[in-house]
Amino acid sequence: MEERTINIKDTKYPLLTTKLYVPQPRPNLVQRTHLIDRLNKGINHKLTLISAPAGFGKTTLLSKWISQSKLRAAWLSLDKGDNDPVHFIHYLIAALQSFDKNLGKTALSMLQSPQQPPIESVLTNLIREITDIPNDFVLVLDDYHSIDAKQVHTAVEFLIDHLPPQMSLVIATRVDPPLPLARLRVSNQLSELRANDLSFATNETTTFFNKVMSLDLSSDEIDIFETRTEGWIAGLQLAALSMQTHKDIPAFIKTFAGDDRHIVDYLAEEVLNLQPEHVLNFLLQTSILNRLSESLCDFVTAKKGSQKILNGLERANLFIVPLDNKRHWYRYHHLFADLLRQRLHQTHSDLVLELHSRASKWHENNNLKDEAVNHALVACEFERAAHLIGEFVEVAWDYGGNTIMLKWFEILPVEFIYKEPELCFFNAWLLFENGQHSAAEESLQVVERLIDSSSNSVIESPLKESRGLQTLDKVELQGKVAVIRAFIASFMGNIPDVIRFSTQALECLPKRNSSWRASAAITSGDAHGLSGKTLTASQVYSEAATIGIRTGNYFLYMIASLKLVINKRQLGDLSGSIEICQQLLQTAKEKGLLQTPMIGWLFSIWGEILGELNNLDDALHYIKKGIKLSEQGSDIAMIGWSYLCLVKILFAKGDISNAEETIQKIDKRANKSDIPHFVTKPLESLRVRIWLKQGKLDTAMQWMQNIELKENEKYTFMHEWEQISFSRIFLAQGRLDKSIGLLQKSIKTAEENGRVTKVVEMLLIQAMALKAQGSSTEAVAILGKALSLAEPGGFIRIFVDEGSPIAELLENILDENIKVPRAYVKKLLSAFRLGKLIKTEEGLIVDRLSERELDVLRLLAAGLSNKEIMEELFISLSTVKTHISNIFSKLDVHSRTEAIVKAKELDLL
Repeated sequence: MEERTINIKDTKYPLLTTKLYVPQPRPNLVQRTHLIDRLNKGINHKLTLISAPAGFGKTTLLSKWISQSKLRAAWLSLDKGDNDPVHFIHYLIAALQSFDKNLGKTALSMLQSPQQPPIESVLTNLIREITDIPNDFVLVLDDYHSIDAKQVHTAVEFLIDHLPPQMSLVIATRVDPPLPLARLRVSNQLSELRANDLSFATNETTTFFNKVMSLDLSSDEIDIFETRTEGWIAGLQLAALSMQTHKDIPAFIKTFAGDDRHIVDYLAEEVLNLQPEHVLNFLLQTSILNRLSESLCDFVTAKKGSQKILNGLERANLFIVPLDNKRHWYRYHHLFADLLRQRLHQTHSDLVLELHSRASKWHENNNLKDEAVNHALVACEFERAAHLIGEFVEVAWDYGGNTIMLKWFEILPVEFIYKEPELCFFNAWLLFENGQHSAAEESLQVVERLIDSSSNSVIESPLKESRGLQTLDKVELQGKVAVIRAFIASFMGNIPDVIRFSTQALECLPKRNSSWRASAAITSGDAHGLSGKTLTASQVYSEAATIGIRTGNYFLYMIASLKLVINKRQLGDLSGSIEICQQLLQTAKEKGLLQTPMIGWLFSIWGEILGELNNLDDALHYIKKGIKLSEQGSDIAMIGWSYLCLVKILFAKGDISNAEETIQKIDKRANKSDIPHFVTKPLESLRVRIWLKQGKLDTAMQWMQNIELKENEKYTFMHEWEQISFSRIFLAQGRLDKSIGLLQKSIKTAEENGRVTKVVEMLLIQAMALKAQGSSTEAVAILGKALSLAEPGGFIRIFVDEGSPIAELLENILDENIKVPRAYVKKLLSAFRLGKLIKTEEGLIVDRLSERELDVLRLLAAGLSNKEIMEELFISLSTVKTHISNIFSKLDVHSRTEAIVKAKELDLL
């Protein structure tokens, strides 16, 4: 077997070089100059699409074009095995390495990460390296109809959107792929060849029959074939092959013209029935193979002489395609192979399993484990398949081959998975990643039973033994099981289990296993966070992030750091949160991770913090970008959190209709997946606030009664969200003492753990209740405490979202000359006024300034230059100038000095 391997560290990923071979055009082909010209023009577009049913000569045309035009071309023949996105990327890189053998090293290293990065981030790095390839070239993806995996289609779309200028992509397929073809047409970036273009014209049909096949047909006879086949090249070829063995050609033509059966079935029968018995048997028995070679065919048919038959089939032009220039490897024309397999099942069904068994053994012996597994599963040799998967799983795991393994585990009967602890564990992890928590737990329990059945410190493993390793470390495997359980418990908000399993994981996992230990550390941080110990959780997340950086696992680093950002926001450190976000974004740029779902989560978290600072327009932009990226992945926690951030900003902007619509989207997700508690809890709180804003007090009260029926156990930090919502409902009911008293214990607990954000929110509710009671002095005192806590972080929306009661108390604070950060109070009051038109003393109505314009105005008043404002707000210089121009226009001024004076008159500063 001819094979290339890509080396990453000390592991190898095997590749079939036959898939990378540009097919050589046959001699005496019909010249199709007009199509070659169209392909030459197509390289000026991003994508050339050749889409037509089987047998229209797509591959033949491309091979002739590349040979005749002397184009620099990379070629990848796709098959069903390439539906695994990581598998696809490896072959894509291997194809491009025909230009530079070192190309793609960074991308390949990313694929080896235990926390597999999304394909888009890998492609970002790959595209960066492709731009260094000198001169124009084309990449051909042949047989693209073999691809049905959404992730691969998304990867190809991403490649098209970011295609380097010297590169053109060609896709040959039987059906139109789910790519943005309409958009590419509109932008004049798509060149297309379809069945009508590829069909033989009359002159081409004549050349084929009379010159290539030497049949000497009349024009009338040619017209009959052209009419019946409509220029379909495979149909013409089948007809020609049949006529070569017919003595009475006119009679054949008459039968052909009048036959009402499908042409392909009729002609295939004609061709197959005329083959010698030994050739027909060879065709049928080897039809199960994706690729053919002498050694493989000899093994599968259990007979010698396969090379002679393969050579004869090629000379006879019998639907066989060479895959290398040495004629060692071939494949059947896809349509012909389908027909052969159908005939095999009809006539020799008893042989099918045995043929697949032989094919599996040959591929195993030749170190092609994935093909060996596929054939073993079809042969129903599940014991062998389990062993083969065990051998393949470590390589596939290193390179993120989760998709292909998940398919294997779905086919492999569960009793064979449950025989082997390592196989069972990887099955559990795959199920967990796909959100099937109950099924994952079932697999974990089986792993534990297998562990318990061993009295030694190691577990005897047939799969390990087959690789010369013989045993699994019992304690280490227990640690990995505990990590998965800790993650599941964290999603469900089960604090005792998170603590128990994260502790167990750290105790069991050896120090050398840094990735799994870092994951366990993150769940340990979750346990502290769920218990309300925000400061301790932050410390643990920081340590986990350090492990991620030290080991080069940037996805673990990102996860731990983003959890740290969320905690810092709770601790009141908004500037520190943004600083970490900026650092993470810079790391993402350096590591090519900008287009990953993880960065979507980053943008959403960052956007919500910007929203708290009252930059609502920028916040909405960030979060929408974050949602788009998060949706590219399958992590329900990231997706749910991103939508939660969107609801918060929509609520702040007063867009209640869209806020409710977004909540409904999350509810629909919850019907299919377990939404984590850290999304559902705050979401319920927002839902209650929306009901109260809409005057739906009865709905809110009914919700509270339902919660009370469920939540009658001892108060814990997990109840804090409900306590706050209950207090708001009591306030709306006029049960003011109940509202004030309910939060006392929660405030004390939150203060002890430094959760500034929650303390401020609860103090504001108490202040509003006291104001409603007529206790203005006490209300102002409580508000003053909230101001002192919130001012260092620059909180704004937490006050403004409470509405006019807080605005009136802030006015009272200024009027009564109480000792508070007065500049901060004025800033809050100006934020309250942003939602309205401003009336000047002269009776003029001034357009309100946007949130960002007000930020620019404040910085202007502070004496910052345009460049300094740009750096402070992370916007471009032209955007700064636009904001200043808008401010001057709205305030009807012509200079910075005039703008500052006018703003102070309007109490905007």
